[in-house]
Amino acid sequence: MPSLVGLKPTGTGRIDPPRRGHPLLIKCVGGRGTGKSAALTALAEQYAQRIPQAHADLAAIDFGQPGLAALAEDTTANASRTSDLLFYLNFRLSRKPAEFGRKMSFPRLTQGLLAVSGWQAESADNPGHAVRPEELAAAKRRLAELLRASQPDQQRRRDKAAAWVDEVIQAVGPLPLPAGMDAMVQALLRIVAAELFSPRAHRGGLTWWASRQVAQQGDAHDQLTELAMKFRGDADDRQLAERFLIAALLADIADHYGFLQTANGVPRPLLLLDNVHSPLGRVFLDELVRVWHEEAAGSRRVMRPVVVATALQEATPVRDDDVLPSTRRVIRSFWQESRPNAPADWIVPLRLAQLDLDEVKDMFGEDHPPPGAARLILRLSGGRAGAAHNLVQAVARRVRLREDVGLAGLLDIPAGADPEPSVNGRLLERLIPDEVARERLTYYAPALDDTAAYRLSTVYPPQDPGGVPVQEARAHLRDNQWSQVPWAGVEGPFVGDAPLRLLLLHELSARTGRVPGAEPWQTIHRRCRSLYDPHDQGGAAHRPDTRYLHHSLALGETDLVVRCLHRRFTEQDATGWLAAVNLVCAAPAPPDTLPAPADDTVPCPGCAAEADHPVHQAVRLLVNQLWQLSQPLSVPTAAAINSIGLQLLTLAQNSGPEAQKIFFRAHEEWPQELHHWTQAPNLQTYGVSGT
Repeated sequence: MPSLVGLKPTGTGRIDPPRRGHPLLIKCVGGRGTGKSAALTALAEQYAQRIPQAHADLAAIDFGQPGLAALAEDTTANASRTSDLLFYLNFRLSRKPAEFGRKMSFPRLTQGLLAVSGWQAESADNPGHAVRPEELAAAKRRLAELLRASQPDQQRRRDKAAAWVDEVIQAVGPLPLPAGMDAMVQALLRIVAAELFSPRAHRGGLTWWASRQVAQQGDAHDQLTELAMKFRGDADDRQLAERFLIAALLADIADHYGFLQTANGVPRPLLLLDNVHSPLGRVFLDELVRVWHEEAAGSRRVMRPVVVATALQEATPVRDDDVLPSTRRVIRSFWQESRPNAPADWIVPLRLAQLDLDEVKDMFGEDHPPPGAARLILRLSGGRAGAAHNLVQAVARRVRLREDVGLAGLLDIPAGADPEPSVNGRLLERLIPDEVARERLTYYAPALDDTAAYRLSTVYPPQDPGGVPVQEARAHLRDNQWSQVPWAGVEGPFVGDAPLRLLLLHELSARTGRVPGAEPWQTIHRRCRSLYDPHDQGGAAHRPDTRYLHHSLALGETDLVVRCLHRRFTEQDATGWLAAVNLVCAAPAPPDTLPAPADDTVPCPGCAAEADHPVHQAVRLLVNQLWQLSQPLSVPTAAAINSIGLQLLTLAQNSGPEAQKIFFRAHEEWPQELHHWTQAPNLQTYGVSGT
């Protein structure tokens, strides 16, 4: 960023950019909660009052600026989402910073926007009403005029403001616009020219529009009239008109800085665009880089703003220090010696790396969390900076207050001063902002495949708005770039992002305990496991489906699970058995508020002789201890890990030659993986698995 902007991170010291290079646009990509928006906010703060800048959230109806009205619909005759955005960028960039240069003006852009919009200002009779982006400058001027007038009577102030607005509206005329629109454009320009532009800037803007060839012939007023007509045409014509407006924005910036300032390395303005994966963001960024590419054909010395955009994109994280080992290489990657060959080549995508353990520890600063807290936060957050920050702050707050910081209750710590919501609830609100999607995914999280989710959707969530809930939930996961990492032996789970799934399951567990008489946990897991028991045999089946056992363990029916796994052990399919244990022990633990299941008195078919009892005991201890260590809030202990290794050794001793090799490898390797916080279903299984 310092190289692109031309400023050192602090102070007024300048950095000379490459003299003959083309600056590229940066697009930071990452999943939800990885710090994309936080990065833009940090940049905005770092360069505040130092250079002109505009910061806009293209996924928000108000661009992230409280008080703005919702964006225009694309069917609106005199406004579009893109024109709204350009009004907003005009307003933001025209603010004069405390350092480096005079206030920036945008005659070309403003003339074009006035032409296409008709300048419909809000009536001052409703001062509490939110203003539209194009009204920001007018509202600011009206306020300044009213303050200068110092009228004591509020009604007289309103009357004066209304008269100013009426003057504009009368010049514009009624909408839809009449065919002879050039008179309207000229009237608008006459009204606002004295307010907005110096005579030189006004004339320069008209000269630029006269050379644009929006229309085949005619002066600047003809070109602007044609621009407004195209804006009201079909989708292709409107897109072309918006492209001219974006070109006007870039031309105004280039003209403001001029040749000498560009040659002398005056710091460049900053354009921060959040969420360019949104519909508006995709359109605007595509058109921006197209204009950028076309306008760069004439000269290398034209000033361009620094553009940093963010987009939602789940990708395999690659740490930047592994890819770009030197600062010089980083700087060169954002400046290209020759002009890129295509518009898309102007964009440099940067993947935001996941946090590692040391970085999570650093987030605590001087606070000293309990042992294992940083590891646990890394697991719960998946390395997402935003999620990790919330968890760290919750723990640190308790440490400072000397309150109990039991890691088993980490997700239930209040997110703030009030007991509600919990950290878990706050994280889910931020990771899944859509309430309907969040409700659905909370109830579908236990599903191991789409079929199970569909069965759940017939009952849950209560008071669902309807539609096609499973497909809509699946589309939400896809559109929001949530990773889908399948488990071995199953098609799913339905929610394939492990950290998100565990947060959802924790929320479902908490709801089960909060609502008396409502036990969704039991109903959901029973409905899911019935899918894998078509003949209604339960645990009496010769070889119950592993997914059936997974949901049985989630219901606390450990005796049934151990009995079935012992019987399967007698078949001596070591790879399949370990894969089954891996999947079964990945089951979530039932809420503490649920009553314990009835005692299981069914005899174990695997215990045919007295000598089989040690094997049964080994299976029972292995399942119980591995299941406990595979819970999201579990911290591995040496005693539990050593016991798991011992049970695997016992199984190896009671196996045939081929199976013994596999169980002995697991005896050696599973404890090492568990020491490194690996959990089921991600332990080694040494072969192709099945259900």
